[in-house]
Amino acid sequence: MNRPLPESRPPRRPLWRSLLLVVCAFLLGGVLLPNLQIRWREPHSKAETGSGLGVAPEAPAPLAEAEMYARAAQIAGPAIVKIDKQQSVSADLMNDTWMNGPSQVENSEGSGIIINRNGDILTNEHVVGAVNEAGKRIFVTLNDGTGRKIPGTVIGADHQTDVALVHIDAPNLHAAHIGTVKGLVPGQLAVAIGNPLGFQFTVTHGVISALGRPIADEREGRIYENLIQTDCAINPGNSGGGLVNIQGQVIGINTIVATHAQGIGFAIPIDTALRVAEELKRFGRVKRPWLGLMVMTNNSAFANYYNLPNIAGVVTLQLYRNGPGVGAGISRGDILTRIDGKPVRSEEEFKAIERKLAIGQKVDVELMRGDQSGKGTLTVGEAP
Repeated sequence: MNRPLPESRPPRRPLWRSLLLVVCAFLLGGVLLPNLQIRWREPHSKAETGSGLGVAPEAPAPLAEAEMYARAAQIAGPAIVKIDKQQSVSADLMNDTWMNGPSQVENSEGSGIIINRNGDILTNEHVVGAVNEAGKRIFVTLNDGTGRKIPGTVIGADHQTDVALVHIDAPNLHAAHIGTVKGLVPGQLAVAIGNPLGFQFTVTHGVISALGRPIADEREGRIYENLIQTDCAINPGNSGGGLVNIQGQVIGINTIVATHAQGIGFAIPIDTALRVAEELKRFGRVKRPWLGLMVMTNNSAFANYYNLPNIAGVVTLQLYRNGPGVGAGISRGDILTRIDGKPVRSEEEFKAIERKLAIGQKVDVELMRGDQSGKGTLTVGEAP
Protein backbone atom coordinates (compact mmCIF):
# COMPACT_ATOMS: atom_id res chain seq x y z
CA MET A 1 0.00 0.00 0.00
CA ASN A 2 1.30 3.15 -1.02
CA ARG A 3 1.47 5.87 1.61
CA PRO A 4 1.79 9.55 0.90
CA LEU A 5 5.21 11.02 1.35
CA PRO A 6 5.65 13.22 4.39
CA GLU A 7 5.60 17.11 3.73
CA SER A 8 9.04 18.47 3.05
CA ARG A 9 10.22 21.12 5.57
CA PRO A 10 13.43 23.16 5.65
CA PRO A 11 15.78 22.29 8.45
CA ARG A 12 15.46 24.52 11.50
CA ARG A 13 18.26 26.97 12.30
CA PRO A 14 19.36 27.53 15.79
CA LEU A 15 17.86 30.69 17.41
CA TRP A 16 21.23 32.28 18.03
CA ARG A 17 22.02 32.30 14.29
CA SER A 18 18.84 34.19 13.48
CA LEU A 19 19.59 36.82 16.09
CA LEU A 20 23.11 37.18 14.71
CA LEU A 21 21.79 37.85 11.18
CA VAL A 22 19.46 40.61 12.44
CA VAL A 23 22.26 42.37 14.34
CA CYS A 24 24.57 42.27 11.28
CA ALA A 25 21.86 43.73 9.08
CA PHE A 26 21.40 46.71 11.41
CA LEU A 27 25.13 47.30 11.59
CA LEU A 28 25.63 47.18 7.81
CA GLY A 29 22.65 49.45 7.20
CA GLY A 30 23.99 52.11 9.53
CA VAL A 31 27.39 52.14 7.86
CA LEU A 32 26.59 51.70 4.16
CA LEU A 33 23.26 53.42 3.47
CA PRO A 34 24.30 57.02 4.37
CA ASN A 35 27.19 56.77 1.90
CA LEU A 36 25.34 54.96 -0.84
CA GLN A 37 24.81 56.94 -4.11
CA ILE A 38 22.56 55.69 -6.83
CA ARG A 39 23.10 57.14 -10.34
CA TRP A 40 20.48 56.91 -13.01
CA ARG A 41 21.66 57.13 -16.59
CA GLU A 42 19.16 58.46 -19.06
CA PRO A 43 19.09 57.08 -22.57
CA HIS A 44 21.68 58.79 -24.77
CA SER A 45 19.13 60.77 -26.79
CA LYS A 46 17.77 62.57 -23.71
CA ALA A 47 20.86 62.97 -21.57
CA GLU A 48 22.89 64.64 -24.31
CA THR A 49 20.23 67.02 -25.72
CA GLY A 50 19.01 69.49 -23.16
CA SER A 51 18.28 73.21 -23.19
CA GLY A 52 20.80 74.07 -20.51
CA LEU A 53 23.59 76.63 -20.69
CA GLY A 54 26.10 76.03 -23.42
CA VAL A 55 23.76 73.91 -25.51
CA ALA A 56 22.67 75.41 -28.80
CA PRO A 57 18.87 75.70 -29.06
CA GLU A 58 17.10 73.72 -31.67
CA ALA A 59 16.21 75.48 -34.92
CA PRO A 60 12.60 76.66 -35.00
CA ALA A 61 10.21 74.31 -36.66
CA PRO A 62 9.16 75.26 -40.19
CA LEU A 63 6.08 77.45 -40.18
CA ALA A 64 2.82 75.86 -41.16
CA GLU A 65 1.10 77.15 -44.25
CA ALA A 66 -1.56 78.83 -42.08
CA GLU A 67 1.04 80.92 -40.19
CA MET A 68 0.74 83.84 -42.59
CA TYR A 69 1.38 86.62 -40.10
CA ALA A 70 4.44 84.92 -38.64
CA ARG A 71 5.85 84.30 -42.10
CA ALA A 72 5.40 87.96 -43.06
CA ALA A 73 7.06 89.07 -39.82
CA GLN A 74 10.01 86.73 -40.38
CA ILE A 75 10.58 88.17 -43.85
CA ALA A 76 10.25 91.85 -42.88
CA GLY A 77 11.50 91.80 -39.27
CA PRO A 78 15.29 91.98 -39.85
CA ALA A 79 14.84 95.24 -41.81
CA ILE A 80 12.89 97.01 -39.02
CA VAL A 81 15.09 98.96 -36.62
CA LYS A 82 14.73 100.81 -33.33
CA ILE A 83 15.67 104.49 -33.36
CA ASP A 84 16.68 106.38 -30.22
CA LYS A 85 17.01 110.16 -30.22
CA GLN A 86 18.90 112.04 -27.53
CA GLN A 87 18.33 115.79 -27.56
CA SER A 88 20.19 118.23 -25.33
CA VAL A 89 17.97 121.12 -24.23
CA SER A 90 18.45 124.03 -21.86
CA ALA A 91 16.47 123.73 -18.67
CA ASP A 92 13.96 126.54 -18.16
CA LEU A 93 14.56 127.74 -14.62
CA MET A 94 13.00 131.20 -14.87
CA ASN A 95 11.10 130.58 -11.63
CA ASP A 96 14.39 129.95 -9.85
CA THR A 97 17.47 132.08 -9.38
CA TRP A 98 19.03 131.43 -12.79
CA MET A 99 17.44 132.51 -16.04
CA ASN A 100 19.04 129.71 -18.03
CA GLY A 101 19.82 126.45 -16.31
CA PRO A 102 22.15 123.61 -17.30
CA SER A 103 21.35 121.49 -20.33
CA GLN A 104 19.30 118.34 -19.97
CA VAL A 105 18.95 115.35 -22.25
CA GLU A 106 15.55 114.32 -23.55
CA ASN A 107 15.20 110.78 -24.86
CA SER A 108 12.62 109.53 -27.33
CA GLU A 109 12.14 106.30 -29.24
CA GLY A 110 10.76 105.28 -32.60
CA SER A 111 11.23 102.85 -35.43
CA GLY A 112 12.62 102.77 -38.95
CA ILE A 113 12.94 100.65 -42.10
CA ILE A 114 16.22 99.76 -43.82
CA ILE A 115 15.52 100.31 -47.52
CA ASN A 116 18.90 99.35 -48.98
CA ARG A 117 22.15 97.67 -47.99
CA ASN A 118 23.97 101.01 -48.16
CA GLY A 119 22.44 101.97 -44.81
CA ASP A 120 19.55 104.27 -45.75
CA ILE A 121 16.63 104.11 -43.32
CA LEU A 122 13.11 105.48 -43.77
CA THR A 123 11.33 106.88 -40.73
CA ASN A 124 9.09 109.77 -39.66
CA GLU A 125 10.24 113.36 -39.37
CA HIS A 126 8.58 113.55 -35.96
CA VAL A 127 10.79 110.64 -34.79
CA VAL A 128 14.20 112.15 -35.63
CA GLY A 129 13.51 115.87 -36.11
CA ALA A 130 15.12 118.23 -38.59
CA VAL A 131 18.58 118.03 -40.13
CA ASN A 132 21.58 119.42 -38.21
CA GLU A 133 19.73 120.14 -34.98
CA ALA A 134 22.18 121.21 -32.30
CA GLY A 135 22.67 118.78 -29.43
CA LYS A 136 20.98 115.85 -31.17
CA ARG A 137 22.29 112.28 -31.37
CA ILE A 138 20.65 109.37 -33.21
CA PHE A 139 21.24 105.69 -32.49
CA VAL A 140 19.91 102.76 -34.51
CA THR A 141 19.49 99.26 -33.03
CA LEU A 142 19.31 96.42 -35.54
CA ASN A 143 16.94 93.44 -35.42
CA ASP A 144 19.22 91.03 -37.27
CA GLY A 145 20.23 88.92 -34.29
CA THR A 146 23.45 90.86 -33.64
CA GLY A 147 21.96 93.52 -31.36
CA ARG A 148 24.21 96.14 -32.98
CA LYS A 149 23.58 99.74 -31.90
CA ILE A 150 24.98 102.17 -34.47
CA PRO A 151 25.15 105.98 -34.60
CA GLY A 152 22.93 107.45 -37.31
CA THR A 153 22.76 110.73 -39.23
CA VAL A 154 19.61 112.52 -40.41
CA ILE A 155 20.36 113.35 -44.04
CA GLY A 156 16.93 114.75 -44.85
CA ALA A 157 13.59 115.44 -43.16
CA ASP A 158 10.36 116.85 -44.59
CA HIS A 159 7.86 118.29 -42.14
CA GLN A 160 4.93 118.43 -44.54
CA THR A 161 4.94 114.72 -45.44
CA ASP A 162 6.46 113.63 -42.10
CA VAL A 163 9.11 111.56 -43.88
CA ALA A 164 12.80 111.47 -42.90
CA LEU A 165 15.87 109.66 -44.16
CA VAL A 166 18.56 108.42 -41.75
CA HIS A 167 21.91 106.91 -42.73
CA ILE A 168 24.11 104.43 -40.87
CA ASP A 169 27.49 102.92 -41.79
CA ALA A 170 27.41 99.19 -41.09
CA PRO A 171 28.10 95.97 -43.00
CA ASN A 172 25.74 93.05 -43.64
CA LEU A 173 22.49 94.97 -43.44
CA HIS A 174 19.12 93.38 -44.20
CA ALA A 175 17.12 95.56 -46.61
CA ALA A 176 13.32 95.45 -46.64
CA HIS A 177 11.32 93.91 -49.44
CA ILE A 178 9.45 96.92 -50.85
CA GLY A 179 5.84 96.64 -51.97
CA THR A 180 3.34 99.18 -53.26
CA VAL A 181 -0.09 100.54 -52.40
CA LYS A 182 -1.19 100.06 -55.99
CA GLY A 183 -3.79 97.33 -56.07
CA LEU A 184 -4.44 97.35 -52.30
CA VAL A 185 -8.06 96.95 -51.25
CA PRO A 186 -9.72 97.28 -47.83
CA GLY A 187 -9.82 93.98 -46.00
CA GLN A 188 -6.40 92.72 -47.04
CA LEU A 189 -4.30 91.24 -44.24
CA ALA A 190 -1.48 93.35 -42.80
CA VAL A 191 1.23 93.24 -40.12
CA ALA A 192 2.71 96.19 -38.20
CA ILE A 193 6.26 95.88 -36.83
CA GLY A 194 7.95 98.39 -34.56
CA ASN A 195 8.96 99.28 -31.01
CA PRO A 196 5.86 100.47 -29.13
CA LEU A 197 6.40 101.82 -25.61
CA GLY A 198 9.95 100.48 -25.60
CA PHE A 199 8.94 96.87 -26.30
CA GLN A 200 11.45 96.14 -29.03
CA PHE A 201 10.41 94.51 -32.29
CA THR A 202 6.74 93.96 -31.55
CA VAL A 203 4.46 92.39 -34.16
CA THR A 204 0.73 93.13 -34.42
CA HIS A 205 -1.70 92.14 -37.12
CA GLY A 206 -4.95 93.26 -38.71
CA VAL A 207 -6.26 94.41 -42.06
CA ILE A 208 -6.16 97.37 -44.40
CA SER A 209 -9.20 99.28 -43.18
CA ALA A 210 -9.30 102.05 -45.81
CA LEU A 211 -7.16 103.90 -48.33
CA GLY A 212 -6.63 107.56 -49.24
CA ARG A 213 -7.48 109.02 -45.83
CA PRO A 214 -6.67 112.75 -45.40
CA ILE A 215 -5.82 113.51 -41.76
CA ALA A 216 -5.07 116.90 -40.20
CA ASP A 217 -2.59 116.99 -37.32
CA GLU A 218 -3.23 120.43 -35.84
CA ARG A 219 -0.71 119.97 -33.05
CA GLU A 220 2.15 119.43 -35.51
CA GLY A 221 0.72 121.80 -38.12
CA ARG A 222 0.65 119.31 -40.97
CA ILE A 223 -1.97 117.68 -43.18
CA TYR A 224 -1.48 114.08 -44.28
CA GLU A 225 -3.14 113.89 -47.67
CA ASN A 226 -3.30 110.19 -48.46
CA LEU A 227 -2.89 107.70 -45.62
CA ILE A 228 -3.52 103.98 -45.26
CA GLN A 229 -5.92 103.22 -42.42
CA THR A 230 -5.35 99.97 -40.52
CA ASP A 231 -6.62 98.26 -37.38
CA CYS A 232 -3.18 96.82 -36.56
CA ALA A 233 -2.35 97.91 -33.00
CA ILE A 234 -0.11 101.01 -33.25
CA ASN A 235 1.24 102.83 -30.19
CA PRO A 236 3.90 105.45 -29.39
CA GLY A 237 7.22 104.02 -30.57
CA ASN A 238 5.66 102.32 -33.62
CA SER A 239 6.14 105.53 -35.62
CA GLY A 240 8.52 104.97 -38.51
CA GLY A 241 8.08 101.20 -38.45
CA GLY A 242 6.75 99.04 -41.23
CA LEU A 243 3.22 98.22 -42.29
CA VAL A 244 3.70 94.95 -44.15
CA ASN A 245 1.54 92.89 -46.47
CA ILE A 246 1.16 89.14 -46.12
CA GLN A 247 4.12 88.55 -48.48
CA GLY A 248 6.40 90.45 -46.08
CA GLN A 249 6.65 93.50 -48.35
CA VAL A 250 6.60 96.96 -46.76
CA ILE A 251 3.59 98.92 -47.99
CA GLY A 252 3.60 101.81 -45.51
CA ILE A 253 5.28 103.66 -42.64
CA ASN A 254 3.28 103.52 -39.41
CA THR A 255 2.79 107.15 -38.42
CA ILE A 256 -0.18 108.17 -36.25
CA VAL A 257 -3.05 106.68 -34.31
CA ALA A 258 -6.47 108.03 -33.34
CA THR A 259 -6.01 108.39 -29.58
CA HIS A 260 -9.73 108.71 -28.85
CA ALA A 261 -10.56 105.40 -30.56
CA GLN A 262 -9.41 101.79 -30.77
CA GLY A 263 -8.10 100.04 -33.84
CA ILE A 264 -7.69 103.17 -35.97
CA GLY A 265 -4.12 103.75 -37.04
CA PHE A 266 -2.57 105.33 -40.13
CA ALA A 267 0.49 104.74 -42.29
CA ILE A 268 2.16 106.78 -45.03
CA PRO A 269 2.06 104.84 -48.32
CA ILE A 270 5.50 103.45 -49.15
CA ASP A 271 5.23 104.90 -52.67
CA THR A 272 4.95 108.42 -51.22
CA ALA A 273 7.71 107.84 -48.68
CA LEU A 274 10.19 106.54 -51.27
CA ARG A 275 9.51 109.47 -53.60
CA VAL A 276 10.15 111.92 -50.77
CA ALA A 277 13.25 110.00 -49.65
CA GLU A 278 14.71 110.19 -53.15
CA GLU A 279 14.44 113.98 -53.14
CA LEU A 280 15.82 114.20 -49.62
CA LYS A 281 18.84 112.18 -50.67
CA ARG A 282 19.42 114.21 -53.84
CA PHE A 283 18.67 117.72 -52.61
CA GLY A 284 18.43 117.49 -48.81
CA ARG A 285 14.85 118.74 -49.08
CA VAL A 286 11.68 118.27 -51.14
CA LYS A 287 11.24 120.57 -54.12
CA ARG A 288 7.61 121.60 -54.49
CA PRO A 289 5.74 123.48 -57.23
CA TRP A 290 4.57 126.97 -56.27
CA LEU A 291 2.29 129.58 -57.84
CA GLY A 292 3.22 132.33 -55.38
CA LEU A 293 -0.38 133.13 -54.44
CA MET A 294 -2.28 133.23 -51.16
CA VAL A 295 -5.95 132.54 -51.80
CA MET A 296 -9.21 131.76 -50.02
CA THR A 297 -12.51 130.26 -51.13
CA ASN A 298 -14.97 132.81 -52.49
CA ASN A 299 -18.46 132.83 -50.95
CA SER A 300 -21.52 135.07 -51.03
CA ALA A 301 -20.76 136.82 -47.75
CA PHE A 302 -17.19 137.62 -48.75
CA ALA A 303 -18.24 138.70 -52.26
CA ASN A 304 -20.96 141.04 -50.92
CA TYR A 305 -18.69 142.62 -48.31
CA TYR A 306 -15.87 143.37 -50.78
CA ASN A 307 -18.12 143.95 -53.78
CA LEU A 308 -16.72 141.00 -55.73
CA PRO A 309 -18.46 138.78 -58.26
CA ASN A 310 -20.46 136.07 -56.48
CA ILE A 311 -19.03 133.16 -58.46
CA ALA A 312 -17.29 129.89 -57.63
CA GLY A 313 -13.53 130.32 -57.38
CA VAL A 314 -10.73 131.47 -55.09
CA VAL A 315 -9.98 135.09 -54.24
CA THR A 316 -6.35 136.23 -54.52
CA LEU A 317 -5.49 137.74 -51.13
CA GLN A 318 -1.74 138.15 -51.55
CA LEU A 319 0.97 137.76 -54.19
CA TYR A 320 4.41 136.79 -52.89
CA ARG A 321 7.20 139.11 -53.97
CA ASN A 322 9.05 137.79 -57.02
CA GLY A 323 6.61 134.87 -57.15
CA PRO A 324 5.21 133.34 -60.35
CA GLY A 325 1.87 135.13 -59.96
CA VAL A 326 3.44 138.58 -60.18
CA GLY A 327 4.86 137.99 -63.62
CA ALA A 328 1.52 136.67 -64.89
CA GLY A 329 -0.28 139.96 -64.27
CA ILE A 330 -2.53 138.63 -61.49
CA SER A 331 -3.68 141.22 -58.94
CA ARG A 332 -5.14 141.17 -55.44
CA GLY A 333 -8.90 140.69 -55.52
CA ASP A 334 -8.86 138.63 -58.73
CA ILE A 335 -11.03 135.52 -58.58
CA LEU A 336 -9.32 132.48 -60.14
CA THR A 337 -11.80 130.11 -61.73
CA ARG A 338 -9.60 127.71 -63.71
CA ILE A 339 -5.93 126.66 -63.55
CA ASP A 340 -4.35 124.48 -66.22
CA GLY A 341 -7.81 123.82 -67.60
CA LYS A 342 -9.17 122.52 -64.28
CA PRO A 343 -11.98 124.27 -62.37
CA VAL A 344 -11.00 125.87 -59.06
CA ARG A 345 -13.94 126.14 -56.67
CA SER A 346 -12.19 126.17 -53.29
CA GLU A 347 -8.84 126.76 -51.58
CA GLU A 348 -8.47 122.97 -51.20
CA GLU A 349 -8.88 122.47 -54.96
CA PHE A 350 -6.36 125.23 -55.63
CA LYS A 351 -3.75 123.54 -53.43
CA ALA A 352 -4.48 120.10 -54.89
CA ILE A 353 -3.91 121.41 -58.42
CA GLU A 354 -0.78 123.31 -57.37
CA ARG A 355 0.77 120.18 -55.83
CA LYS A 356 0.42 118.25 -59.09
CA LEU A 357 2.12 120.85 -61.26
CA ALA A 358 5.75 120.57 -62.33
CA ILE A 359 8.40 123.18 -61.56
CA GLY A 360 9.04 125.15 -64.76
CA GLN A 361 5.70 124.17 -66.29
CA LYS A 362 3.68 126.91 -68.02
CA VAL A 363 0.00 126.90 -67.07
CA ASP A 364 -3.00 128.92 -68.25
CA VAL A 365 -5.11 130.75 -65.68
CA GLU A 366 -8.69 132.02 -66.07
CA LEU A 367 -9.96 134.74 -63.73
CA MET A 368 -12.58 137.39 -63.06
CA ARG A 369 -11.64 140.99 -62.20
CA GLY A 370 -14.76 142.92 -61.38
CA ASP A 371 -17.18 142.16 -64.17
CA GLN A 372 -14.42 141.40 -66.67
CA SER A 373 -13.05 137.93 -67.43
CA GLY A 374 -9.43 137.42 -68.37
CA LYS A 375 -6.72 134.90 -69.02
CA GLY A 376 -3.06 134.70 -68.22
CA THR A 377 -0.08 132.35 -68.31
CA LEU A 378 2.37 131.79 -65.52
CA THR A 379 5.46 129.65 -65.02
CA VAL A 380 5.36 127.35 -62.03
CA GLY A 381 8.11 128.17 -59.55
CA GLU A 382 9.82 126.31 -56.71
CA ALA A 383 8.44 126.82 -53.23
CA PRO A 384 10.88 128.68 -50.96
